[in-house]
Amino acid sequence: MYEVMQGDTTTLSWRLPSPGHNDGPQQSPFSGDGGPTKILKVCFSTNNTLGKNFKLVKCDSSWQIRAIVQSVLTSGRLGPNIQYKGCYGLLLKHLKSDELHWLHPDLTVGEVEQLYESHHVEAEWRYDLRVRYIPVNFLEKFKEDRTTFLYFYQQVRSDYMQYHASKVSDGMALQLGCLEIRRFYKDMNAKVCKCFLNKGYESVIQCCCGLSQSRHLRKMIQQTFQQYATLKEDECMVSFFQTLTDFITIGEEVYPCELVQGWSLSVELVIGARGIRQRTHKDSAPVCLANFKQIKSIKCLSQSDNKALLNLDIDGARQPLSINVTKFAMAENMVDLIDGYCRLEHATDESFVVRSNKGKGGSGSSPSLYNGRENTERVHLVVYLVPVVKYGIDRDDIVLGRILGEGFFGEVYEGMYKKSNGERLSVAVKTCKDCSPDIMEKFMSEAVIMKNLKHPHIVSLIGVIEEDPVWIVMELYQYGELGNYLEENKHKLTNITLVLFSLQICKALVYLEGINMVHRDIAVRNVLVATADCVRLGDFGLSRYIEEEEYYKASVSRLPIKWMAPESINFRRFTTASDVWMFAVCMWEILSRGQQPFFWLENRDVIIQLEQGIRLPKPDDCPPALYSLMTRCWSYNPRERPSFTELVVKIRMKPGARFGNNIGLHVQLNEALCASSPDLVSPCEYTTVVDSRSNTAVVPMMSPRRRSMGGGEFIVEPSSKEDAQRLWQMERQRMQETMRQQKQQMMEDNKWLTKEERLLVGNIPLTFTPIDLAAPTAQAAPTAELDRSDDQVYQAVMELVKVVVQLKNDVNTLQPEQYINIVKV
Repeated sequence: MYEVMQGDTTTLSWRLPSPGHNDGPQQSPFSGDGGPTKILKVCFSTNNTLGKNFKLVKCDSSWQIRAIVQSVLTSGRLGPNIQYKGCYGLLLKHLKSDELHWLHPDLTVGEVEQLYESHHVEAEWRYDLRVRYIPVNFLEKFKEDRTTFLYFYQQVRSDYMQYHASKVSDGMALQLGCLEIRRFYKDMNAKVCKCFLNKGYESVIQCCCGLSQSRHLRKMIQQTFQQYATLKEDECMVSFFQTLTDFITIGEEVYPCELVQGWSLSVELVIGARGIRQRTHKDSAPVCLANFKQIKSIKCLSQSDNKALLNLDIDGARQPLSINVTKFAMAENMVDLIDGYCRLEHATDESFVVRSNKGKGGSGSSPSLYNGRENTERVHLVVYLVPVVKYGIDRDDIVLGRILGEGFFGEVYEGMYKKSNGERLSVAVKTCKDCSPDIMEKFMSEAVIMKNLKHPHIVSLIGVIEEDPVWIVMELYQYGELGNYLEENKHKLTNITLVLFSLQICKALVYLEGINMVHRDIAVRNVLVATADCVRLGDFGLSRYIEEEEYYKASVSRLPIKWMAPESINFRRFTTASDVWMFAVCMWEILSRGQQPFFWLENRDVIIQLEQGIRLPKPDDCPPALYSLMTRCWSYNPRERPSFTELVVKIRMKPGARFGNNIGLHVQLNEALCASSPDLVSPCEYTTVVDSRSNTAVVPMMSPRRRSMGGGEFIVEPSSKEDAQRLWQMERQRMQETMRQQKQQMMEDNKWLTKEERLLVGNIPLTFTPIDLAAPTAQAAPTAELDRSDDQVYQAVMELVKVVVQLKNDVNTLQPEQYINIVKV
């Protein structure tokens, strides 16, 4: 059984029914002959974010939408034994607007491309599989089809979190949240729930409940959870539906329109399992106009100003039910909804929409079936074969060479690709040794993602060979992986070059963040060196699309533990913030000249170190300001980490700014930034070597526990003679100001010393006692009795001496990790 909260992202069957395949009386899913091949990504409505779980469908322009839906349902991707297949529909949604189209089963892929996809960029569209046609008493009927029941529940829960969670009362939000927690954590009782809350999982509760942080939230959740502590999974889902029904009506869609009855009456048309009903205003009771058993045919006629007229032929009625709709796209969605319920009611796949034969090659803004004269026969749509971008290449155009290495799915070869114009290009060829449908689809998912990525610092996809054995062909870069390049050139690479590499990777991640994608495997092994001053991010095998403020939950699989953020290790939770953590680890690899992070630890020990606040130590030649920025990326709380856009600005600072190699200042970072510190604080206080009060360069006192962290700081490279002169003048003024302040400080010190000497002389007695030369012991030198009550430096030093003495006395009885707590002031 498919369970979304386990984070299962496995995609199943790659092979779809052949053109001649036919189950029972169903018609062929094709209405044409062949066409260009394409891969559709059908997303599942199984959590708060669409697009994380999906099925890739290989098809061509002649495939009907019915075949796409059928291939997903029969693949087993959602679960076994789906009985109510007629309840599912396919939604085409534009991600950057509110434009959406419910795709009628008789439409072909080629028609969808021409009518809708051609209006926007392909990457901005998303196909969503949804349960749209809900039978009456669905809670009872779906007991026979648990896969559909669970999928519909996940869909309703996702819609609730997206559209209604902020509008319901706190009481209802608590009930729905606790029901979901009980459903997912099947073995949790009231006592375990209390422990669950005490461990600080309020964020999970808030995600389920839609509540903001409250002082009494934990107690309220515990009390509410007791009501559902004995419910089973199916009972929790039923209660969820019943509770939510008090706020919204599940399975009904409302459309504003006009009824044509000699005059036009503005109404809201309510379409659902109980038929087509009207209401004049929101609070009025709906009046039934027709049920779906009475509908004989559906006709849609295009009107002026992008309007449409729907005519429903009702059995027993003297005249058809005529409806004016203000937008043609809305009319299409209404037609698909009514037709779907009619097919469900009559248990047939045959459409009730009366289509026209006129309009072939007509307007691209609306399907031809809604234009022109009426036709009493139900016919299929005319097929429009439209060009589709082809990513497939010929295997004969590639000559394989030596093996470059081995990937997750198989070997990676060096090769030579001959383009159609005769040009030859060095390529890397990824192969898949296991050609089973499951493995093949996972393997091809990387190519599906990469074909939409265009960035100067992201590896370019050349093409795909889809026949067995499947190959993914990418551009090959002469210097190979960044990790090997760093090790081979560790003595040649300067800090400027290393920071440049980090900056370029960060720019690529800004691009991925902009298209709502998490990479999940940012490391030097997945970065290729194109030239001596250019790197490109690659290996998108683990990448996933996400929505803003959402996350991707991975299944238990091979994951790079030593590069991952704590929430990714603990909960398989991946967000842009977890990518920021991984980027900082990758930056640490670069500044360490290719060293593996936590190479001294086993995978199972990494999370223990991270939970204790221990972070990767500062690389030897890493500029302190850059290490300070890295520690911000390693904040335990994901919300405290900077965004990639901020990181680009911080690394680049300003035009011409660089991290230098030869600055003479050695800056000791605050102990809070040390690798052994359990509490990482904001590094913004330690990123400068200039005292904020005096605006002078200062060198902090060395800590007795740490050696000085040498390394370059920020410098500005002059781009012209005038810039160099200006920088020299600024440096001269700074030095003069420093010398002036030092002179002033020295004069003040002299005044203080003179004053102290006078006080000391004033305490010397005027009469002297003769010295006894025979005295066996020496007397202590006299000291001045000074008033230390307001001397904060003296008090701080004495406190420090006290804790050092305490540490000395207790050092033999304490564990090493307790030393810090003793000397903390």
